[in-house]
Amino acid sequence: MSAIDEYLDRLLADLHGSPKTVRRILTEAENHLREKAEALEREGSTPEDAECEAVSQFGSAEMVARAFGRIGVKDFVHPGLVLGAVGFLAIALSGLLAEAMGRIWGAGFVAGDLPGTTYTPARCSEFTEYFPGRSCLEAAAMHHWGEVVQYRVAAAVLGLACLAALRFVRRRTYLPATFVPIAGAALFGLAAIVLLGDALNSATQGGNGIGASLSAGIIAAFAAGHYTFSTWRAVRRPLVSR
Repeated sequence: MSAIDEYLDRLLADLHGSPKTVRRILTEAENHLREKAEALEREGSTPEDAECEAVSQFGSAEMVARAFGRIGVKDFVHPGLVLGAVGFLAIALSGLLAEAMGRIWGAGFVAGDLPGTTYTPARCSEFTEYFPGRSCLEAAAMHHWGEVVQYRVAAAVLGLACLAALRFVRRRTYLPATFVPIAGAALFGLAAIVLLGDALNSATQGGNGIGASLSAGIIAAFAAGHYTFSTWRAVRRPLVSR
């Protein structure tokens, strides 16, 4: 198979859209490539070298597919599932970190109430029923700590569901390769700023409940750092290639 035929096969695999659009793009690409190859042959290149040079000058199949394609809702499905999977698994991981913080520094560090918080006798009775021998505020902190950990760890189910769904979703998209890293860096970066800011606010008011936001903020910051590095690497790769 000639270099042009191999290139057209790769382009066909990267294209998606209506049959009419795909046929038009393939026809235009083939005409351009063959005209360029013929011109190179007239300049003295061998047929094989002329086709290889024509393909090289035309650009990668992935780049051409993106240039001709139109971004639609379907293009966001795969990236959305990737970000969703990472997000839900990050929440679950923050739940495990909150569990560790509670065991080391106590339930109040993770889910204690701010100074001045009070509960009705009926509500206190509910808390102490689950944790007998504890004061109302201590029992409330134990209860809230359990909820923080359980609800976050349960998010792992949604993360695994997103990963499972990725097996049935086509990965091809007209979105740039930097879309997921940039979106991840922005979303997790914003979450880290908000959560760590809330943890700092709790610290200035006595330190109770700091662990809930701190555990989530730490995981969000790590995820933001990972995606920031991935963005830098994705942007740098074509520069190095050139």
